[in-house]
Amino acid sequence: MRKMKAVIFSLVILVILSTLVMIVGKDFLVVNEKPEKSDVIIVLSGNIGRLEKAAQLYKEDYADYVMLTRAHDPHLTVKDAVEIGIPEDALILEENATSTYTNAAFAKSEMEQHQLTSAIVISSDYHMRRTKFTFDKVFKDSDFDLIYVAAENQSPWYSTKGPFFSTISECIKLAAYKLELYEYIDLE
Repeated sequence: MRKMKAVIFSLVILVILSTLVMIVGKDFLVVNEKPEKSDVIIVLSGNIGRLEKAAQLYKEDYADYVMLTRAHDPHLTVKDAVEIGIPEDALILEENATSTYTNAAFAKSEMEQHQLTSAIVISSDYHMRRTKFTFDKVFKDSDFDLIYVAAENQSPWYSTKGPFFSTISECIKLAAYKLELYEYIDLE
């Protein structure tokens, strides 16, 4: 009987914690600033909505260039960008990144090479807190101006299958990045 009460109590606590993570976690992870005119829009590889958000901002004249990180990934190729209205001559391609940290490092290098001083950084809404933390760290002590704009997914990440695990996963990755363990996390 005592074990049964302990199991029920544990399950109730787990449900309460899971609910709190879903309610607070999803809001904590999202960083979405108001876009401002910049030199380039940096699109991190990943979900399809990221490139669509970049195309929208490009068409609204927020930047003259769009940088595709890991430009060979599905949904983030030159062909994909051109198909949704970004001219090929406006694209800057970065193809070597393997993580959020290397996205930032290679994007900084590309910005220096192209003499760009400001950027709008786009990633998925749930990925923005880690993106901002990482880019701010890599671009620390530089004169670059960065703005962070979230791309909403087709269906919100927190309302699809596995939202609890998505939230927990992103929180763990954020904690690992804050502990500077990004060298050991190869992929986003």
